[in-house]
Amino acid sequence: MLLSALSNYLQHQHASTATNADNDATKVDAISNINTKAADDSASPAAYVPSDRAVLVSAVASEFNVQALPVNEVGGFQARLQQYGLLNGQALNALALVNTAREGLAENDTIDALGIIDLAKTQFDELGASYSQRKQVSQLHTLFSNLASARPVAKMVS
Repeated sequence: MLLSALSNYLQHQHASTATNADNDATKVDAISNINTKAADDSASPAAYVPSDRAVLVSAVASEFNVQALPVNEVGGFQARLQQYGLLNGQALNALALVNTAREGLAENDTIDALGIIDLAKTQFDELGASYSQRKQVSQLHTLFSNLASARPVAKMVS
């Protein structure tokens, strides 16, 4: 943007001598190099700033494992998702699938919430469920997939 503004300015200036034209070209090249360097710097990994949602997902993922969620922590998991604004009304309806899956299990058992929602997503697509049901499950599947991928990985000792 700065380069185009400078180029526009220079085009409307009167070039009285050839040396002024050469100086103008040198100035444009110098600014072009600065803009290129700035673009390269902004693409560097050090310039990455995670979104607020990514930070919240990471916080929940560090507290809960959606692939091995203890049955007695499902309520706390749901409350944390709602507290951080990661679970809206539509996805909350789909979370009922996880809540019903824990029926009949002992308090110390674990459930794979991501697996349950993944299976439901596949079945809803195959069975031709309504658009709103597929959307609810799809939103929850995306959230759970993000939570699973944000989970800290245990370092292997070699």
